[in-house]
Amino acid sequence: MAKVVGDLRQRRKVEHVAAVRALGDNPASTNWFEDVSLVPCCAPELAVDEVSIASEVCGVTLPSPIVVNAMTGGADEVYELNRKLAAAARRHGLAMALGSGTAGVRSPEVAYTYSVVREVYPDGVVIANVGMGTDVETAKAAVDIVGAQLLQVHWNVAQEMFMTEGDRDFRGALAKLVDVVQGVGVPVIAKEVGQGIAAEQAVQFVECGVRGIDVGGRGGTNFIAVEAWRRGLQLADSWQSWGLSTAASLAEVMDAVGDRADVFASGGMRTADEIVKAMAMGAKAVGIAGPLVRLLGQPDGEAALDRYLEELHAGIRTLLVLTGCRTWADLRKKPVVVTGKLREWLAARGRQAYVTSLQQRGGIAIVGDM
Repeated sequence: MAKVVGDLRQRRKVEHVAAVRALGDNPASTNWFEDVSLVPCCAPELAVDEVSIASEVCGVTLPSPIVVNAMTGGADEVYELNRKLAAAARRHGLAMALGSGTAGVRSPEVAYTYSVVREVYPDGVVIANVGMGTDVETAKAAVDIVGAQLLQVHWNVAQEMFMTEGDRDFRGALAKLVDVVQGVGVPVIAKEVGQGIAAEQAVQFVECGVRGIDVGGRGGTNFIAVEAWRRGLQLADSWQSWGLSTAASLAEVMDAVGDRADVFASGGMRTADEIVKAMAMGAKAVGIAGPLVRLLGQPDGEAALDRYLEELHAGIRTLLVLTGCRTWADLRKKPVVVTGKLREWLAARGRQAYVTSLQQRGGIAIVGDM
């Protein structure tokens, strides 16, 4: 029976990668960062060489705010994907998170598909990953496989509900999170996988002791659609739009717990413009996953991935100059304008004070009361 379960888990890992490449981003929703605007500075009084894009999350320094976010591991077929992602992360100075490490713990024969990341990137920031409800012993083993400095615990209830073999009972997961936080030995990040984290759950996660929250909002890879794809089903439009957009989730989490946890923005983050907007709103790092998998699937995959990451970093530095900022701390003193659906959502959710604080930074009132 254990062998059958292991085989099913490994097949699921391979199918997830295939689905991400086939489906692309969520066609029914953007991440709503089009409703966020930075205020240009036409007289910045700085040189691009003075700009620093380094950030710090959960006590760990990152040379870049970009994180290769959790994707895969646990099947022979994905070994090469993780090896290439780790090599790219090393070349560009990025942190890298792995997919759920439970497969590597329960099926030691595939642990090498995770540990390759540490072998390729011995000095890098590596983030292990386990699912909600994982016991502390399994979480510690997942950390040990890759020598991780941080651990993500992912909360993927919507995905599980659409997965034929998924969980249906989610009781006790928060209590297990407390155990993991207290016993795993590295800072813990609570993470969603494409449907976003609301303010109320952000508070619960922080009360459990997490040091970071990865909002994993709607707008990028939709794991409800991934599971429907695996079953050969066409997902209804209503399910394509389920969840919180990444910008809305980031705003809610920042407003609720931004002073108590380091926040990662992920979910359809694709451009330098979106990255800098998220950092201006208070994020400490930005996770990107799906585009990297798809780029590596191209004939010139590694070269295409390098070009993409180089362009992102160049764009980030350019936008910091164009807003008159040497560092992310400088950027967080600058006004940010919020309009459209995002503004309406936050008003309906009673998050007006957060929007006002963004718009009045530097003592400038840009938009009237909500």
